[in-house]
Amino acid sequence: MVKEYVYSPHYDFFIEKTRREAGYNMGTFHMHKKYELYYQLAGTRKYFIEDSAYFINAGDIVLIDKDEVHKTGSVDDNPHARIVLNFNEEYIAPIANSLTGVDLLAVMSANIKVLPTNMKQQALLEDILERLVQANEKNALSPQNEALSRLLLCELLLYLTEIITHQKTQVDESPKIKNKTIDEITHYIASNYKEKLSLADIAARFYLSPYYLSRLFKKTTNLSLVEYINSVRLHAAKDMLETTNIKISEVAEQTGYTTAAHFTRMFKAGTGMSPHDYRKIYQIKQDKK
Repeated sequence: MVKEYVYSPHYDFFIEKTRREAGYNMGTFHMHKKYELYYQLAGTRKYFIEDSAYFINAGDIVLIDKDEVHKTGSVDDNPHARIVLNFNEEYIAPIANSLTGVDLLAVMSANIKVLPTNMKQQALLEDILERLVQANEKNALSPQNEALSRLLLCELLLYLTEIITHQKTQVDESPKIKNKTIDEITHYIASNYKEKLSLADIAARFYLSPYYLSRLFKKTTNLSLVEYINSVRLHAAKDMLETTNIKISEVAEQTGYTTAAHFTRMFKAGTGMSPHDYRKIYQIKQDKK
């Protein structure tokens, strides 16, 4: 059910509150053309965003821009709870367009991925988020709740902008998990994703054993090396599908995939759509701009 809303371009807004009694790792990374806000209600998680990983604690809010690769993973086997929501520009446009001089979406494209909050801020954030959850319950859907949901989301974005403005010197010190070797490897992959890349070849290039590299990469980024290579390739493929008319088999070849069938499987796993459907939807949107 979550993937239906997170991935589908036909829904402008989605919110879900979840509590798990034990550790949980997302099966794979994903990306979508929606903004995402993730609020940690309880527990500690590891969050991978693009080429970096972060520790997320209770009271932290994660800001995901459109098309950013992301994935969460466990730090331990303890209970944890979160609220996650996705939305696009169209959902808040009726309100945003009426606010002269206010950019509600600036907070989502700011170079801040993890925003820590104090107890006073958490109380207000959790109040807004809980009301958003209630307004979007299946048995509560109505035109009035739809309007309330839009208003609450705009209030949330305004409040996050205020928090960032007041805490700018603090939030620059994000809880990023750093490793010089992994940084060098991710830069190498970004420059060579069109080539044939394997764990053994990359390990040899950086004078590491494949076993050690595999464990280090997973521990640092919350992704396997193969997942990360796929994420870089899919980013490039998405751009080509949106901006060119070259054949899908050529897109596959130019982004490092050996066959169009393998490319299609990987693309659908990461975006929820086939390359053909993705191009059909998002080239139309580009043409309308």
